[in-house]
Amino acid sequence: MKQIKEINEVLEDVQKGNLDRRIVIHRNTPLSNTCCRINEIVMQTKEKLILSEKGAARNDRLMTCLSHDIRTPLTSIIGYLDAVHYQLIHGESSRASVEAARQKAYLLKQYIDELFQWFKLHSKDEKADLKQLEIVEELRRILAGWIGTLENSHISYDFVTEKEEIYVTADPLFMERIINNLIKNAWEHGNADKIWIEVSVVEVCVQIKVRDNGKGISAEAIPYVFERLYQEEPSGSRSGGGLGLAIAKELVLLQNGNISVQSDRPHGTTFCVALPGASNED
Repeated sequence: MKQIKEINEVLEDVQKGNLDRRIVIHRNTPLSNTCCRINEIVMQTKEKLILSEKGAARNDRLMTCLSHDIRTPLTSIIGYLDAVHYQLIHGESSRASVEAARQKAYLLKQYIDELFQWFKLHSKDEKADLKQLEIVEELRRILAGWIGTLENSHISYDFVTEKEEIYVTADPLFMERIINNLIKNAWEHGNADKIWIEVSVVEVCVQIKVRDNGKGISAEAIPYVFERLYQEEPSGSRSGGGLGLAIAKELVLLQNGNISVQSDRPHGTTFCVALPGASNED
């Protein structure tokens, strides 16, 4: 009876919200297993509550960041267009203002597209269409799409492969998003003047590296670079929403691969994507 009373007291305390209470377990009694199970349930409930609170805090931070990242370009767009509408500027200044608003609108659309992609990934609606893919030509094609942007930013580039044909098991659309996001990250945040794309075969895997010679990432920041909206420090002259690396990681995982980062500050950063290799069955 004494132990039952003790159990009831603990359960009443737990019911009031004190999840630190535990029942003292007396060995070799009829209620030993029951007490042990109750303690486990209380402990699991506390762990779930902690995770829920952390998730709520992350979501609050997410909404704060989203509000800021959307409001800032919108405010700029409205400012540019108001200046034209109220005839505060004329001639060439007016045309420049409209062009600036147009560029901001495109950046905002790009950011909203990234948000949509992120939420789609986390709703589990995104599935990988895995197939044999010749990755060397695919990487060359993706890099070619960046040549104009890189040259305009005075950034040189190089492509390195140990073979002319290397096959992976991957989703072509996912790979394009991943590599684009990694190049975009180096262009926006690396402060680099050269970017390399390297592909090689390592045992049964294919490694794809996107490397730059920029400022690098601090050791303290390395564990967090794939977290959504994480930025080590305020971005410089180029904009960035902080979702690209998080999306890249999710897309790599959906293809049964892994992604890692190494940085030797201030001598640059290397992102490495490892994917299952595939044989040429043609």
